[in-house]
Amino acid sequence: MTATPDREPTLADIAQQISELRADLEQSRQDLKAEVERWDERFFQFTRGNLSTARTIIITAGSVVILSPVLQAFAPAIQTVVNGLLGVNAPQ
Repeated sequence: MTATPDREPTLADIAQQISELRADLEQSRQDLKAEVERWDERFFQFTRGNLSTARTIIITAGSVVILSPVLQAFAPAIQTVVNGLLGVNAPQ
């Protein structure tokens, strides 16, 4: 402001202040918009990461449930094959 302490501000001084305030307001709006976009991107990345982890857990749990009886049924045959490869005599 160009006003000195011993005089009142003029209309030009007030118009200049309003112009500066508008510029500051516009810059604040742009800064806020950019920050919101950054937070949105972080949130969506976090969500995608959680979705991937959830899918992995579900697939692993389903595989265990489905394959557990199969592996249990084939366990003696697998043990015989492994013992044969290692050269260990299986107990009779």
